[in-house]
Amino acid sequence: MHRSRTSPSRQESRPRAARKHASYAPRIIGFGILIAALLCIGIGLATAHEYTSKGVTVSHPWARATPGGVKVGGAFLEMKAVAGQGDRLIGARSPAAGAVELHNHIMENGIAKMRRVDAITLRAGRSVVLRPAGYHLMLTDLHAPLAEGDLLELTLVFEKAGEIEVDATVEPVGATGPHGFDRQPGTAPKAAGAHKH
Repeated sequence: MHRSRTSPSRQESRPRAARKHASYAPRIIGFGILIAALLCIGIGLATAHEYTSKGVTVSHPWARATPGGVKVGGAFLEMKAVAGQGDRLIGARSPAAGAVELHNHIMENGIAKMRRVDAITLRAGRSVVLRPAGYHLMLTDLHAPLAEGDLLELTLVFEKAGEIEVDATVEPVGATGPHGFDRQPGTAPKAAGAHKH
């Protein structure tokens, strides 16, 4: 009698346990699919910030948002040439601006001044970073303010590589780097107490 009372409960418990474990399978598979999707999105975002053509790679293009009424803005990026082949950035344009000029900041008698340049030389196997207080793209006669979160279309013109079209992310007013960074990727952090211009 003792066996007949306990045996049915054991038989019932096995199917329930099997059903319980089986219910986890779709959850585990779904979780795996979610992780794979997130990894693909992350890889897509990383590659979306690099543009390569004929030996020149442009990385992390970004611009600063501009307050309403301001007709000029700045855009920044890193560009690198493959080993054995240098190039020069000789121009740029954007549908968002009347003109895009190549500029540099220089120090004269302790005063930072901005100067237009005809070209930015890119030595073979090396990179040049366009950043605030250095080489940068100056957008003039903006058709509308650059709004944080927007994408700014830029066409970079290289002497050898030709035209490279990029989408620059518009970061907050006063940003010093893209995607929440405190500097342009590819540059060393400033020493403690370094003066900002």
